[in-house]
This record gives sequence, structure tokens and C-alpha cells, in this order.
Amino acid sequence: MPEPAHLGADSLIGEWLDHPTGRTVLIDVLARRSPDARALYAMRMLPLSSLVTLSDGVVTPEYLNLMVQAANTLIDLPSVRPTTAHLFPSAPPSAPNDWEEPIVEGRFRGKTVVVSGAASGIGRATALRVAREGGHVLAIDLSSLRTEALLEMNPELDITGIVADISNQDDVNKIAVQARGRVDGLAVVAGIADDMVALHEVEDELWESVFRINVDGPFRLSRAIIPLMLARGAGSIVNVSSQAGLRGSIAGAAYTASKHAVIGLTRSAAYIYSPRGIRVNAVIPRPTRSALESNYGSLGGAGPLPAPTFTSPEIESAQIASPMTYLLSDDAANVTGAIMPVDEGWGVA
Repeated sequence: MPEPAHLGADSLIGEWLDHPTGRTVLIDVLARRSPDARALYAMRMLPLSSLVTLSDGVVTPEYLNLMVQAANTLIDLPSVRPTTAHLFPSAPPSAPNDWEEPIVEGRFRGKTVVVSGAASGIGRATALRVAREGGHVLAIDLSSLRTEALLEMNPELDITGIVADISNQDDVNKIAVQARGRVDGLAVVAGIADDMVALHEVEDELWESVFRINVDGPFRLSRAIIPLMLARGAGSIVNVSSQAGLRGSIAGAAYTASKHAVIGLTRSAAYIYSPRGIRVNAVIPRPTRSALESNYGSLGGAGPLPAPTFTSPEIESAQIASPMTYLLSDDAANVTGAIMPVDEGWGVA
């Protein structure tokens, strides 16, 4: 398309993306505030100024003005642009909801996988992916209603629902019995957040609740399942931690400490059990909208969030379940002790 003389805040996002200079500014400047540049392509017909409202104030009018000024400076002074820029055009990335789950037929055939927090969000997506690939899933969740819904909506899949609290030893014993002596994989997804409560404001009840679910739960469930894996000399455990397990700016004191603890459990177990055939890894997801509806995580631990995304909650969860099921499977036979970011590069910033 002919290069417009200038771009403005009222220009459509599509006009910015189709313009070589505008695209450079929009993707290389604005999108660096969030790796999800695909969302911009889903908003082509909106004016650039709409980002102020859609971002809930993350993108300010002042920031947009700076972008407009930068773009128009490059237009007016083309000599400051790289002379080879035209040789490397930027192709539009796929739209947020274009991703399709790459089912690997039969990858879990004959295997039993336990998934906690399995009735919603990331846990649900993981349970469904394993079952669709031929595995038998023990789907653990606190909610009887969500568990029933999972089973009723997927009658063709080999899923056994168990309503249980993984921080309760009696419930964990029930899960181990239900496994009938064999567990090939364990995905520990269940968890709760702490509403960004600062250390000096943390009540005993909150601290104990967060650690009971986020640390005691994975500990008790893993402790019960590992002997079943040791008896076979094989198994894979995947824990879900958080960006709050890597840095201190994502959540409150209790959640941050608990997710650091999950990474510690992961690394310790990976070191101890690797010679005995058990792999233990953890994933670090980006905040997802589905987390708000599940018993895992929170709105990014109530910390800083990526820019708004147009990806559906189901696809968001499935995209995190995809590397989780890879780690659970024999495809990751040589992977243990890994702390894998699954966040579209959000944690790099």
C-alpha cells in the first residue's frame, strides 16, 4: 500500500501494522511491553488510541504520543532507517485463536496419569490432552460440580474423577489406592494465591492456607505416588510453579515463598530420583484468565500482567498443557530438573 505521509493515534492498528515504519514502532516498541504481539493483529480495525482503554491504563496517552512522534520522525527522515529493512518484511503472526492443539495419537496409550486441579484451567487442559492421546487419567479436584462436568462432557475419554484435597493425607491415600498400583505420570497443578499481601500483613491463617495447598499438597501427593513409580523404575512428575517462583515482584509474600518452594521440591526430587528412572520438572506459565476460575494461581499472582490478549481461555490453558504433556511423556526421556517457562517470553522482560 502507498506509504502514508503520517500516522496518528486515530489511525487504525491495521494501518500501523501494514506500514513498514509503523509496524517497526508498534511491534518493536509497544509489543515489547508484552510478547503477545498477535493480539495487535486481532485488533486491526480499531484505532491505535483504543489501546489506552483495552490495556487498562498500561498504555497511556502520553506513551501513544511518543509512538506517533517516533513513527513520523522515521517517515520524515527515511535515512535513519536501515537500508536493508525492505529485504526482511515482517509477516503477520497467526491470530490468537488460530492455534490448534497438536494431538499425538497414542502417546499415552497404556499409561496412567494423575492430574490435580484437573476440573478447570490448566489442569483440565492437561487431563484432556493426556486422555485424548490414549492415557487413563485420574482427575483430582476439590469441586464435585466441576469434576462431574468434566466427566459428563467427555464420556468418550478414559477419565476417572476423584474429588479430593491433596493437602489432606486421607484424601491422598484414597488417590493412591485408586491408582491400583501404577502411575506413569503426575501433574501437580492445584494451588491458590494470596492477593498480594505484604509480609508484615500476612495473617497466620493466610500463610498456612497458601502453604497447605501450594507446598504441602504437592509434597503429600508426590510422596504417595513416587513409590508406585519406583516399583516400576519409571515415571514423570510435572509441577506448576509461577513467575513468583523466580522473582519477587509477582505476588505477595506467602504465594511467592510457596512457589519458590515448589521449584526447590522439583530440583531436589529431580536430583534424587533421576538415577532411579523418575524425571521431575516444573513449568512456569504466564498468567492466564482461566486461572481466575480454577483453584490454580491467580491473576498473575495479582502482580504485573502482560498486555490484554484475545486468545480464548481454553486455548491459553491448552498452550500451557502442551509442554506439560511433553514433559509427562516419553518424548522428554532425557529431561529432568528443568524449570521451563511457558509464558511467550513474558518473564524475559
